[in-house]
Amino acid sequence: MKQILTLNLILLFAYQAFSQKSEIIFEMPEYNFGDIQENKGKVSHKFSFTNNGKEPIRILSVKPSCGCTTPNWSKDEINPGKKGFIVAEYNPKGRPGVFRKSLSVITNDNRRSLIFIKGKVIK
Repeated sequence: MKQILTLNLILLFAYQAFSQKSEIIFEMPEYNFGDIQENKGKVSHKFSFTNNGKEPIRILSVKPSCGCTTPNWSKDEINPGKKGFIVAEYNPKGRPGVFRKSLSVITNDNRRSLIFIKGKVIK
């Protein structure tokens, strides 16, 4: 009985730790490029976010779901209530059709957020 109670407490604490919302809030977590011409080259979008937490945060990395997307981001600490950015650049060359790509944002408190770009590449 003690083992079951201990296991339940561990699971409860783990659930609370992983279910917390990120401290960064994106103004728009998904951006639609609409129709883009493959031969016109790369397109980019700047995502803005606010640090809604009580402590400064720093973006440690932004990991795109594929090599067709290149990220850039605010390198300095973002104080509470202040804004930061992430730029997602998409290369449509050789990728005709509909796409939806994710970028995983990892902060210094080990929280992760996802943002998305999507659109349709016209050959």
